[in-house]
Amino acid sequence: MAGLSRELLAEIRRIEIVTRRLVNQQMAGQYHSVFKGQGMSFDEVRPYSPGDDPRVIDWNVTARTGEPHVKTFVEERELTVLIAVDMSGSMAFGTARDEKRFLAARLAAMMAFSAIKNGDRVGLVAFTDEVEHYVPPKKGRKHVLRIIDEILRFDPVGRGSNLGEALKFIGRVAKRKAIVLFISDFLDKDYERPLHVTAQRHDLIPISISDPVEETLQLAAPLKEAQEGGLMAWLARLFSPRPLLILEDAETGEIIPFDAGFEGVRRGYEIQQRQRAAARVSDLKRYGVSPIHVSTDASDYAAPLVNYFRIRARRS
Repeated sequence: MAGLSRELLAEIRRIEIVTRRLVNQQMAGQYHSVFKGQGMSFDEVRPYSPGDDPRVIDWNVTARTGEPHVKTFVEERELTVLIAVDMSGSMAFGTARDEKRFLAARLAAMMAFSAIKNGDRVGLVAFTDEVEHYVPPKKGRKHVLRIIDEILRFDPVGRGSNLGEALKFIGRVAKRKAIVLFISDFLDKDYERPLHVTAQRHDLIPISISDPVEETLQLAAPLKEAQEGGLMAWLARLFSPRPLLILEDAETGEIIPFDAGFEGVRRGYEIQQRQRAAARVSDLKRYGVSPIHVSTDASDYAAPLVNYFRIRARRS
């Protein structure tokens, strides 16, 4: 990580300290119980003990020694975790505590430190309207810090998002079953088919990140005051032009004028956004995956992921 600014190094170190503490205190044992290994592998042969399953008797050793012996097996623990992070223009947006991309880095760090604590490998897929960067899965703390660094420093070429292309890429590089943490704001369309395929082949965990302004338009304080009661406010409404917000689509660059002074317009926007969010959740659940939702204004961004692990651990 040579050449990093002092601020970025401090941020990476801060993320490491906070997320490792969260992993040790709140997710200890849950990751291991939720994600099982790929199967069982032979460990050793030992003498038979009362209560052992007769089906695991090693008849060759038993015949050679004249004493019953059984085979023992251990779980093939090593798993592969792929963290896919949406790096499109909309993920650089944030009006609350952080940009969505910084929140994505923290959530990715939690998953990555949980994985290496259990001896698993972690990789990164960074995508916009195409997959722009791939870090093959490896083990170790230095590798996890590299992944956090890649997310924080990433300078995308594209501005749009293509979730389907990212999911297809994961299908090509992950030949065996993997844990796929898919972090995005899910503002794309037509990704249902590759989502279904990925959910069938892998353990897919979608994390949907949003910002409060995407759900409810927040007007600036002076504008709110001008629209409240009183003679001056009445004169402002009578002689001043209606307040106009100029919105820019972070992915397409499209400029959209928005009449923020009309209550019906704001209410319609909020209803539309709620409907879109509900449709995204419905699409994901239709294919057997339950999305985790995290907002940039959350005081405890780790809670949704921790709760997800607790629920799955209980079910397991």
